[in-house]
Amino acid sequence: MHIDVEREVTIYANPAPLLVSRQAVFAGVVKLQGGDLLAMFSIGQAFDAADMRAVVSHSRDCGLTWDAPVPLHNGTELASESFKPVVLPDGRILATGYVFERPDMLTPIVDPDTMALLPLRNRMSVSEDQGRTWTPPADFSVEGAPLELSGPAIVLPSGRILAAAAPFHLGHDGHEGWIIASDDGGTTWARLSVFFRAPGGRIAPWECRLCHLGGNRVAVIFWAYDVAAQANLDNHIAVSHDCGESFGPAIRTGIMGQASGIMALGDKQVLTIHCHREAPVGLTVRVLRLNANIVEVEAEVPIFGATTQASATESIVDQFASLRFGQPALLRLSKTGVLATCWAVEDGQHVIKGYHLRLGAVA
Repeated sequence: MHIDVEREVTIYANPAPLLVSRQAVFAGVVKLQGGDLLAMFSIGQAFDAADMRAVVSHSRDCGLTWDAPVPLHNGTELASESFKPVVLPDGRILATGYVFERPDMLTPIVDPDTMALLPLRNRMSVSEDQGRTWTPPADFSVEGAPLELSGPAIVLPSGRILAAAAPFHLGHDGHEGWIIASDDGGTTWARLSVFFRAPGGRIAPWECRLCHLGGNRVAVIFWAYDVAAQANLDNHIAVSHDCGESFGPAIRTGIMGQASGIMALGDKQVLTIHCHREAPVGLTVRVLRLNANIVEVEAEVPIFGATTQASATESIVDQFASLRFGQPALLRLSKTGVLATCWAVEDGQHVIKGYHLRLGAVA
């Protein structure tokens, strides 16, 4: 399969950067039942600002132009939040995610000395009118765990909603990845399975992204990080053959990426997108074939690459603080058209970018 990058668009950039700070990160995009696109992302004064709020923007021309974003809600709580949307079978849109509660504007999310995190709460909101209005975000809890629910949920043919996340902490052990499920439209959730746990729980499965492969098969791709060694590992993929109720051993891809995304293509084929924040730095899309215990790269194309986008690697706190692009995602627009998205730093501003891809057979 051949991949072409046809067009680059800006979904959001601060329209008045000399006057106010409006930094945009953590985008999720869905295609609505009428054909319009909806993007959800967060805007605040800085990357980890205590006023980081979720907003919504629409596109009516397949992602070429976008409306000015409007707030998901009008709450005034001191918190930084992130939500991702998914379209439910009845046309409603479910947004799931999390908020970090902030005691003031200057306390960081991660204490650099103790590695302790501020309180994290999982939340959900629903729109019944194509994303124009939303219910007030409501807390939900799965066994009391603070879940890094940074990716969108998926809906199985049965109507069950699945999401993947790791209970988020920065300790040297005790890490694992959960599949959570909802059968009531996202109001309540329960842990369905553990899709990954390394011996001793030393490897954190962060930035989990789910994909329905067809039938009863579900895949999760994640950023594998050895917290004790303070080292990035290659992206891993775990596959379930029973709709997420159990998973086989995670497959090491050999792809040295961090945050990634995944989209089904066909039998055993997926399209993936990977942030490479260590040399060679860049954002790369690949066609992968998933075999029983090995991943084959069948095609790849870099969307961008620049050494100025590299991250620090001395510690995970330094790495978080030096990120220059992240949370890539893929959305199928047509049989051959795909929209890739991410946030990135351009001219000192955090912006939301889109890249229109074209898939085609190898000549």
